[in-house]
Amino acid sequence: MATERSPRRAPRDDERRRDSGRTRERIINAAVGEFGAHGYSGARVTRIAQAAGVNAQLISYHFDGKAGLYQAVLERGTGDLDFLPAPDRPLSEVAADYVRTTARNADTTRLLAWEGLGNAPERGEHDGIERYGQDRTAFTHGIVEQLRERQARGEFPADLDPRHLLLALFAMTSAPVLLPQVARQIFGPDTDTTALPEDFAEQIRRLIGHLAAPPPGGNPN
Repeated sequence: MATERSPRRAPRDDERRRDSGRTRERIINAAVGEFGAHGYSGARVTRIAQAAGVNAQLISYHFDGKAGLYQAVLERGTGDLDFLPAPDRPLSEVAADYVRTTARNADTTRLLAWEGLGNAPERGEHDGIERYGQDRTAFTHGIVEQLRERQARGEFPADLDPRHLLLALFAMTSAPVLLPQVARQIFGPDTDTTALPEDFAEQIRRLIGHLAAPPPGGNPN
């Protein structure tokens, strides 16, 4: 005797939102790797969709296309790479932690390198990207001001420009991720560049620590 099936319950609005949110996260996670490996122009929506396990049309639905997805990746990923010189911690420790941060977020670090080389959406391709850039500029100016406050407290010499110091910090701390071939040239062809950031972080901590200005009347040595 056949049993009666209960009618299938339609998903509630909150369930739909959760499913939609999970789908967006899968797409963004896949896109970070794709953009990091190939840059914006070399990235393929079909590969992102395949890696995320979704239909490529969902990328247009959720992100309004490739440029919109790129913006979403920037907004989510660069937050993970924020350089936050917390005033209660020595700058040397903050810099060392940032080495580890760039290594943990290697795909996003590479994505930013691609962007610096001009491999990014064309100006005007997506309105949100320009607004995002303006927000990041304001955020970075805030970090410079925090460094000026540290400089006033004597954490690094007065003859250093905090803007140049910040640029140098970004370059130094991301070097193991962006220049693995140079690392192998320096340390040897068999160097495990995935393990290098931890040792490098300690060296950066010491290097930045040496910038600390001596106390007034103290011995500079």
